[in-house]
Amino acid sequence: MPYSKYLKSGQKIMLRALSPAAERFDALTVFLHEQGPDHLDLALPYQLRDGENYPFAPEMAFEILSDAMGVGIRLTGHFHGARGANQVRICHNRDLQLIRRRGFLRREALIGLRYSKGRGTLRSFREQWEKNTRLLNQGSTLAKLPEFPRCPVNISGSGVRFGIKLPAAIADLCLLLLELPDGKPPVCILAEIVWLAERVEGDRCQAGMQFIQVLEVDRKRVNQFILSAASDREEKTSPRVVGRV
Repeated sequence: MPYSKYLKSGQKIMLRALSPAAERFDALTVFLHEQGPDHLDLALPYQLRDGENYPFAPEMAFEILSDAMGVGIRLTGHFHGARGANQVRICHNRDLQLIRRRGFLRREALIGLRYSKGRGTLRSFREQWEKNTRLLNQGSTLAKLPEFPRCPVNISGSGVRFGIKLPAAIADLCLLLLELPDGKPPVCILAEIVWLAERVEGDRCQAGMQFIQVLEVDRKRVNQFILSAASDREEKTSPRVVGRV
């Protein structure tokens, strides 16, 4: 198969770790730099501070997802090695597939939200996400959490949009705590900024974020929250039976 037909230099790719346990969604945004017959050299957009590094292990398995010519594409492969300060090589299995990328339902809502934002702190943010999810699942520190400010969001199972405080930039990382109205502990999600609105309101602008690390059980909670709104709309708009003929 002519891979160069579907993969071009500079193309945006989602690199998702394939975990045997499949207990969490774990991904990174990358861009195609160069390609060979069985490998892709990928550039990572995250700036790194001293002491930070990318979370790759030898032979780590990945799913490679992108869009080309109006369809989704998918390959699998494994980590081969670093190619410089900001590039890695992934050897793929020559198994490119054309797929239909399913869309995600979205919901406009007012929910409790707290976040911290950083640049060049990928490893530190991932470690903080690990710590937060562990503590939230234990439930021992929930009483110490401060009240969450309410924030209007547009949310799906893959990302969220809300007004973020400036300064902010594409590829900045955000550690999110979302308080859903289901009586359970907050959801902790690591996300990256993928777009920023041109319009600025005061010291904020709308930012679109893509989830890159979240427990699958928490992503199901987000999807259930979105589906509950759809069910409510259907119930309100369904015709009432007022009699029988």
